[in-house]
Amino acid sequence: CWPTLDEGWNGILALELSKHWTWRFFYTFGQAPPLPVWTAALLLKLGWPPALCLWFPSAVVSLLTVVMGYWAARQFFSKSFSLVCGGLLAFSYWPLFLGRFCHQGIWLPMWVCGVFFLWGRYLKSNGETSQRIWAIFIGLGMGLGSFTFTPWMGIAGIFLLSVLWSTRAQLDKDRLQIGLLLLGLVVGLLPFLLAVRQEGYGQHILSLSPWGGWFHGLDFFTNFFKYFAVLVWGAFEKDPAYTPIWGGFLNPLLGAFFFVGCLELVAHWRSGVVRWVTAAFFLFLLPGALSPNLETFRVAQVLPLLLFITAIGIHTFFGSIPVARRVASLFLVMILVGAFDFSSMAAPYRNPEIQPENFGRPLKSLEHYRAYQALEKAQEEKGPGAILASFDTNAFNDPTLPFMSRVLSSAMRGGIPKWVAVFVNENYEPFLKKRYPAGNWIWVGKGLSLENGGELLGIIPFEALTPEDKEAWIATNWDLQKADLQRFSQSSGRLDKSVEILSNASSYKFDPFLESVYWDKMGAYAYENLDYDSQMKAYQNSLSRGYPTADLYFKMGQLFLVKQQYGEARKAFLKATQAPLDLTPSRTWLDWLDHQPKNTTPNPGH
Repeated sequence: CWPTLDEGWNGILALELSKHWTWRFFYTFGQAPPLPVWTAALLLKLGWPPALCLWFPSAVVSLLTVVMGYWAARQFFSKSFSLVCGGLLAFSYWPLFLGRFCHQGIWLPMWVCGVFFLWGRYLKSNGETSQRIWAIFIGLGMGLGSFTFTPWMGIAGIFLLSVLWSTRAQLDKDRLQIGLLLLGLVVGLLPFLLAVRQEGYGQHILSLSPWGGWFHGLDFFTNFFKYFAVLVWGAFEKDPAYTPIWGGFLNPLLGAFFFVGCLELVAHWRSGVVRWVTAAFFLFLLPGALSPNLETFRVAQVLPLLLFITAIGIHTFFGSIPVARRVASLFLVMILVGAFDFSSMAAPYRNPEIQPENFGRPLKSLEHYRAYQALEKAQEEKGPGAILASFDTNAFNDPTLPFMSRVLSSAMRGGIPKWVAVFVNENYEPFLKKRYPAGNWIWVGKGLSLENGGELLGIIPFEALTPEDKEAWIATNWDLQKADLQRFSQSSGRLDKSVEILSNASSYKFDPFLESVYWDKMGAYAYENLDYDSQMKAYQNSLSRGYPTADLYFKMGQLFLVKQQYGEARKAFLKATQAPLDLTPSRTWLDWLDHQPKNTTPNPGH
């Protein structure tokens, strides 16, 4: 339907990589591994549509996870029980959900199942040579986890210790197996280790870890409960990422089977397998519990164990049904589970306008989606156009519209566009409409609860722009796009290189619209760098040299509040209310300031 913010980042990076291939391993300030970017870039090189390049590899990974999960279970359990595990991977909500995203985390469940498979093959192997070969493969499989997602390191460590402990008797007899296992591990880790040396690593993990300064003792228990709860009950957090709209990842029926499976584990607690599964289940949740917010890809590695315990519950329940009806009953349950979970997953996107708040989970912009629909319609009716999507101040954070609009822009193929589209804050409309009366102005944020009124899509006939406008607008969009791309590709959290790119730009000068857009973008980068003095200077330049929109005055007023300059904040909010169009909460802030005692920090949110 529409990519998430993270998918937009991966898509933009894949577009650039498809043009100029490099073997860069880490992407964005999150230092994410490369698989989604690489696979999408390869498909883009083959000429596939951008959206399909994002989601086709994810669908393939989802299918491979089903196959790998079945064969992993088959190494340890009966065919019937393995089929139940495979059925849950094929039909339940979380595996279906993962298959819809171009995100590094989707590779974790398949990798975990793959390591289980290799572990099982090693345990079942006969003969010294066979055991040595599978020891290499186990190490290699664990090392290749570095290509998946950030939690891989802790999970690989758990697997390594578990394999060494469970096979200690064999390894004592043949010490070479230990060396071969570690050799395979090093070979699998080699690309990661080289990238760490060349590109650096660890800043983002440190910032999100308990050592980043945010963590308090009780946070661990609260976070652990949230991550466990989202598996079976639902998200107990205001703005969760990648969670179901309602309920947990297990629907009520599968949730009941999961707790039946938990009771079975308790009943067979003396079993070494049961103890390992229980310990691993909680350890696999640790990357989430030790992070500051609810983002479920951090615990995607627990999916195979979650469904394994659920499969135990199902197997226990159906064990009491006569054999003649057992298969048919189980098949019916799987069909019902699949139909229910697929419907729950698809419901928010059937008509986004009915429940826009649900469309926005996880991390989707309905404004961008509406804008893209309008752009498609414009292309059908008027022919190809030039889409200047980087004018959006937030494009450095959510590049979904710039990415998806590339396929529309490519339709020109070097020809002359019929129209030019800009995507900016809605408060620009009076200024742009006066300057270009022939334009079509679409308030894509209409009806949404957005602080600054939301966004405006302007579609202007190409001939309405002067030659100077055309050259300056396209050049400025390119400068902003380069700065945003640097933001996506770098591994450091600092944005100095992006700011340097913007500082060297000059095409925006002397055009009031471009001056506003440019300096507003500079203010956004300064805010991300926590450079509030530069942010204030950027807003002052934007207002003095460009269009004095209510949005810009409101942002300045907010910054004055942070600086506790309440008189200046009042002036800025008042200016916002006097703008030709004011869709900001500036009047609310003015009223609040009027009723605050002196020396009190105002906050209308309380």
